[in-house]
Amino acid sequence: MDVREVFGTNTYYLNEKAEPCEIGRLLNYGVQHMGMGVIFLNKKRECVYANRHAFTMFHSRENLQELYKAFSSWMTSQGIEPSTASWCRLFENRDKERLFKVRYHILMGSDGKVVGYMYTIQNLSDIVENGTGEQYRLTHDELTTLYNKEGFTQATESLLRDTDKTYLLLYSNIKDFKLFNQLFGLDRGNGILINIGEMMIQNAKDDDVYGRINSDHFALCMPKERFDEKSFKKLVREIAGKVTSKSYSLHIQVGVYEIIDPKMDITLMCDRAYMACKSIKKDGVCEIAWYSDEMLVHALLEKEILSSFDFAIINRQFGIYLQPQVYADGKIFGAEALARWIHPENGIIQPGVFIDVLERSDLIYKLDRYIWELAAKQLANWKGTQWEDVSISVNVSPKDLYYLDIKKEFTELTEKYHIDPKSFNIEITETAVTSDVNKCAKLILELQKCGFLVEIDDFGSGYSSLNMLKDINADVLKIDMGFLRKTDNQKRAQVILNYTVDMAHELGMRVITEGVETQDQLDFLTGMGCTMFQGFYFAKPMPIDQFEELYKNK
Repeated sequence: MDVREVFGTNTYYLNEKAEPCEIGRLLNYGVQHMGMGVIFLNKKRECVYANRHAFTMFHSRENLQELYKAFSSWMTSQGIEPSTASWCRLFENRDKERLFKVRYHILMGSDGKVVGYMYTIQNLSDIVENGTGEQYRLTHDELTTLYNKEGFTQATESLLRDTDKTYLLLYSNIKDFKLFNQLFGLDRGNGILINIGEMMIQNAKDDDVYGRINSDHFALCMPKERFDEKSFKKLVREIAGKVTSKSYSLHIQVGVYEIIDPKMDITLMCDRAYMACKSIKKDGVCEIAWYSDEMLVHALLEKEILSSFDFAIINRQFGIYLQPQVYADGKIFGAEALARWIHPENGIIQPGVFIDVLERSDLIYKLDRYIWELAAKQLANWKGTQWEDVSISVNVSPKDLYYLDIKKEFTELTEKYHIDPKSFNIEITETAVTSDVNKCAKLILELQKCGFLVEIDDFGSGYSSLNMLKDINADVLKIDMGFLRKTDNQKRAQVILNYTVDMAHELGMRVITEGVETQDQLDFLTGMGCTMFQGFYFAKPMPIDQFEELYKNK
């Protein structure tokens, strides 16, 4: 076999006039004395060469197929993909543990085509044999082979102890990673974590410390002078690009803390970088935020909210406020139920304070279920009264679609409280719909068959609104007047709004315009055919007793 089939065109870096067989002898001698195992595969992924160290490591006789079979079986048993760039695992043979670090290389020809593959296997067994194997396990993550939280802390403390450089601590989080595991399974989720670990191994320098702190959280300590946001985002996008799904996109959030005091507890540094991470509201593939002291105040508030949330649910501290939905003449036809935290000490806590926190913590479904039941109970209380024809709309969070069986939840409530589904309206945000149009289209159809009216909330807030309407047959579109306030070109926005209203009517959907604040807005909207409204011009959200008092004669 020509040596070029194994080593590629790099063999000519020695001497272009040298014979391939001479180069082969030289390289073979060098590879045999490298001090690590080497396995070469041709482009058909057949084993064509291995040095003596590789045979010794896997206790195989001088048979390439037997050796590669043993190596491949070990990889498979460890859950490692053949193309994983770098990994480190314990290998058990003859009642002995050996720690091998493996790197995978793709060999390219001068024409850019693959000519073969190479594995290099480094024996780190001294770590095990000299009694530090247990220490390795205590300081390293088994899945990614990176430092774990304890190892990262120790290594970062050591790094910062003897340096004059300014360092940054980066802390990353994969948004909604629990959902990813639920949708695609733990094996694929672990594959993403391994890929992130590989990215760190391949791109880190000698003066970097990196590790997997827990779950989908990674940390990196590196010199400030080398950190470039643009390059860093490019690397992260490469990881995110390995996940392709219509129902899920990978979003990695990174918080950055500039280390002012190298003697600060590393855990506190991680906490501050994580605060920056959690402050990110955008949904880009990779978003980066830098820590500021204001974040500490928000973090303390968030911690208080999360620590008292379950207690508040159990003790019924949450209630509903109703915002009227009316016709142009002020006649009531419905209301939207909005959550309020009625705290015994802090008074009424507005949803803007706690909704985002519960969304990020994957707890919003607990609150939504609670609010839905309060609304159903109120509809039951109105039976036989002047408000029995008034409907109540409730919100369904995008995450509710993953954590809950929406159809089951609502049908059980109507049965429990003996209420008419047509009075119990379900609002699904446009964002939730566009995240998985097919799933939502099916759900909406099932809900409508059960007698519920389905409203699309925040219509026009996304970039796929018109495309969505061809697949989604909702009963009501809710358009926020913020659509007009967010632009300097009012005339163009009004034209678009006018056509949207006409289009909704042509598709057999009613339109509720939210955020109406002035008489001029009301006149403008009625002029284009809008008949149903919701906004501060008519009334703000209010407690149930005030709602009943205000509309008892309307």
